[in-house]
Amino acid sequence: MANLFVRDLREIAQGLPENPSEWPHIPCPTCKRAGLTLVPDSLVHEEAATSEAAYSHQEWYPDWIYGGFHCILQCHKKTCDRVRVVGRTSVYLERNEEGYQTLFSPLFFMPELPLVESFGDCPRLVRQRIEAASTVLWADPSSAANRLRSAVEALMDHHGIPRRGFSNAKSYDLSLHRRIERFKTVKPEYAQAADLMLAVKWTGNAGSHGSAIRVSDVLDAVEILDRTLHYIYDTSAEEIRRKAADIIARKGMPASQFTNLPMPPF
Repeated sequence: MANLFVRDLREIAQGLPENPSEWPHIPCPTCKRAGLTLVPDSLVHEEAATSEAAYSHQEWYPDWIYGGFHCILQCHKKTCDRVRVVGRTSVYLERNEEGYQTLFSPLFFMPELPLVESFGDCPRLVRQRIEAASTVLWADPSSAANRLRSAVEALMDHHGIPRRGFSNAKSYDLSLHRRIERFKTVKPEYAQAADLMLAVKWTGNAGSHGSAIRVSDVLDAVEILDRTLHYIYDTSAEEIRRKAADIIARKGMPASQFTNLPMPPF
């Protein structure tokens, strides 16, 4: 099943339109069910002083304008936390003849937006590192990618894959790549998950080495890691198979009636 949070975040990454009624679905980090809406009169945006100073430049165009914004979002559920948003503004020329429009590009959500709907029996440290990636996703995608990579390291720790190897009575550090390969050998039933983890590792490596990681690249890694956790920790498929087998055995008869049937004579 597709990760719907990632779908929403990809739309947000394109920037929020000037008209808040046109904003995409922004998932609530508290209930993870409803969408957030703008608290009335909470949206504040202003042009930067350095942007205004550029007006006198002989080659100035409106798309040079930039600034910042902040606002508050709320869920329709009163028990959910409000979300503070801070970001940048820019100006672009709308192609449908509406002229120049302001675009809001978020840098921080507090609390952070969710990346994964359900972690199942996933270890706490793995979950914490994935959630930590969300806190910096918009402002520093490279750091977010590296935090997802560290979640894979924690996953290897949880499964007892050592961080160090031994050769000729000497120990040496095992790279994450080698650890994933060892995991695949030791637990072949998770071979598909191991192959997916390599992709997350490579994205994290690129972020560490200064490559131009984008939000979309991180969201790709999130989808892959989400599927990895599904392969390893999601037991819902087995539960559904058990229920189906039980219904077949009862030939569809409700369980409550089945248990109340008289016992046949010996």
